[in-house]
Amino acid sequence: MDYFDNVVLENAGDYSYQRVDNFLPKEIFKDIQSLLLNGDQNQIMPWYYRQGMADFEDTEGFLFGNDIINRGVIPDNNLFLDIATPIISRLPMRQLIRMKVNCHPRQTLRGSPNYPPCRFHTDMKEEHTVAILSINTCNGYTEFEDGTQLESIENSLVIFNGNIKHRSMGQTDSNIRVNININFQQ
Repeated sequence: MDYFDNVVLENAGDYSYQRVDNFLPKEIFKDIQSLLLNGDQNQIMPWYYRQGMADFEDTEGFLFGNDIINRGVIPDNNLFLDIATPIISRLPMRQLIRMKVNCHPRQTLRGSPNYPPCRFHTDMKEEHTVAILSINTCNGYTEFEDGTQLESIENSLVIFNGNIKHRSMGQTDSNIRVNININFQQ
């Protein structure tokens, strides 16, 4: 995973990951961020309610999301072109398996520490790599089983082995946490 020049490699044994700050060029990132957070005159991001955070049985919290591509199915060509194309052109992948956008609403009172975490999970059974692109900065994060926290910093991409169990931890300082989850094979 030494594909990027501006990468920070965190070596935590089995829980190693890479962080790429300023992953997308600023103008491209701002266009994607604007679409996902505000919509624009041409398109408003459609958000779909998802009862479970990690899977349908994980009902401690909820989120809104949208699949950009899932195993070759592209529900909306415009979203694929606007969101997926600039991202996948910068990743060292052999095959894109899934890309989805997650919108985690704040589910506690501001400053309360009791946000419902989702359960630890892997995104899929087969070998894959996970990349998470943060759209906004907030105190929510992705957590590994060993307690490693991957911060949500806008336009930063974290990459890790898809076999590592992880979970989403919600934010208390912002109404929403938005990220793009990418599953691919290198």
